Amino acid sequence: MATNVFKEDILKELDETIKTDSNFTINTTISQSLEYLDVTVENNNGHLKISIYHKSASESYILPYESDHPRHIHANIIYAALAQAALNCSNVEDFDMERLSTEMILLVNGYPPKFIQHHIKKFFVKYDSMSPRQDMLTRMQPNTEAARTTMKERFNH
Repeated sequence: MATNVFKEDILKELDETIKTDSNFTINTTISQSLEYLDVTVENNNGHLKISIYHKSASESYILPYESDHPRHIHANIIYAALAQAALNCSNVEDFDMERLSTEMILLVNGYPPKFIQHHIKKFFVKYDSMSPRQDMLTRMQPNTEAARTTMKERFNH
């Protein structure tokens, strides 16, 4: 929640809400960032930055490539990770870091580099996007169509 109300007023309102229902609990924290479900939302001088939240206790485990599953399942793992990053990262640099992290996890779990690159390229082609860095550089040119279209907008259409 973002507000200009004093901290004491917010806490008082939350305490009153808790008193109305004993089954309802609220943990209050006032800070510049919030981890909720699978995203981190940060307030940097009034600008919200959203990125993927990774729990420190969870391991980076995915289905090993050598498992007895059809190959389309392995391809869907790559697609799902990229889709999550495209939807939840508010800037290209964070998306690119998630992509790199996903590639490393895939490699550690035995996925062949050609398989990984093929499906990453397929993802970018499907959503009419270049690599994240090329996409960012293209959007920095103000008079191009790509400058007015973000990867998220293309993904949602």
